[in-house]
Amino acid sequence: MKNLLQTFNTPESLLVITSYPNPINGKYGARDFNAIGEHSERRLPYLAKDRKVLVVAEQMGKNTTFKATPNLMIARVWKKRNILSFFKLFYFILKQNKIRSILVQFEFNVFGGTIPNMIIMALLFLLRFTSKETTFELHQVITDVGTLKKHINITNPIKRAFLNTGLKLFYKTVGFVAKNIVVFEQEIKERLSAYVTASKITVLCLSIDRQKAIDQKVARKTLDIKQNEFVILVFGFINGYKGIDWILNALKNVNKQAKGRPVRLLITGGKNPYLKDYTYYQRFYNAIVAETKKYTHVTYSNFVSDEKVGLYFSASDIVALPYEVFMSASGPFSRALAYEKPILLSEKLLNYSKSLDFAQSLADAQLKKSDIFFPLTEKGILSLINKAKKDKKYIQQLATFSRLLGTARSIETVSVKLDHILFSDVKKVVSYTQPALAVA
Repeated sequence: MKNLLQTFNTPESLLVITSYPNPINGKYGARDFNAIGEHSERRLPYLAKDRKVLVVAEQMGKNTTFKATPNLMIARVWKKRNILSFFKLFYFILKQNKIRSILVQFEFNVFGGTIPNMIIMALLFLLRFTSKETTFELHQVITDVGTLKKHINITNPIKRAFLNTGLKLFYKTVGFVAKNIVVFEQEIKERLSAYVTASKITVLCLSIDRQKAIDQKVARKTLDIKQNEFVILVFGFINGYKGIDWILNALKNVNKQAKGRPVRLLITGGKNPYLKDYTYYQRFYNAIVAETKKYTHVTYSNFVSDEKVGLYFSASDIVALPYEVFMSASGPFSRALAYEKPILLSEKLLNYSKSLDFAQSLADAQLKKSDIFFPLTEKGILSLINKAKKDKKYIQQLATFSRLLGTARSIETVSVKLDHILFSDVKKVVSYTQPALAVA
């Protein structure tokens, strides 16, 4: 195995620090691992098509080192919340003395919290004194933890102020340590630019791996959903900032308030892997599940395996994202684009439209922002739902928008641009969401 690792120790290779799932019967079950794991499992094989990629991943199970593809090797080196394992990670990276480019795929809880994050940042700072260059892929940028109080249970004002100060220091540190920073929305870049030189930050939207939908009638029969129902899908982990409790309340009487096809609200989620052991989160999650059982027109499905995800998107008429906080790019949004499903978004996500490809796709589909974004009011969401139920042209336009934006964000296109950022000697990389497209 040592000799095999050495074949990846070349100047043209990429080293990635991230989570990565284990194969199960030849397939991967990334979504029940964590969001980073799902993301890395989808994207990294594309980066490894034309170069060797060595993934230094989180320890799990008995599988320590294996090849996911001929050019993609997974070495399980570090352990979440284990301080000593981070020094082991540092030593492992130093041994890969010929590898120059490092990519860190980062969410705030991927390493286990504040102290692990501080240690990782210190070790990455030390790597600046070697020939290695680090690119950070920041999946979240939030400047006030108070907006996430339902999600992370931060209510004490002193603790809130302390953590907000810590966040700002963290972003400044990332800007100092990293050669490049990749984010997934233009709005996220604008937030981060208050703490980091803007020329270091590139917007590369979440990549779309196109999926083939199943016949809707077949999908509904499989899921025991009536063919005449108008199905609204809310997909993804049950999190406090996603507005799942809000949409349950807003649509609790939907079939009494509207004529035409009866509405079915299909909530497909499961527990957040990062939070499932916290008592406050268990209370929140259990309350959501209990609420879904009160209404005959609401169906709740716990965690759904990757093999069955297509059933739920194919069975739906429309996908809703009733988010109450814009913290990051949305995985469920990208999933909906992959299946070319009509999408409705809460106005809290209005700044998605700052990205040029989003705005262009909206215009090409002949839609206005008010056609796709709804205010977080019962009247606001019902207005667009009723329009979608009655107006075939409108729902076709929503599907066209998803198809166009999904094409613009194809995983092949985004991977080429990320590879350019990681290995180009050009100091300033222009985001492909800006008019002056400088990467190819």
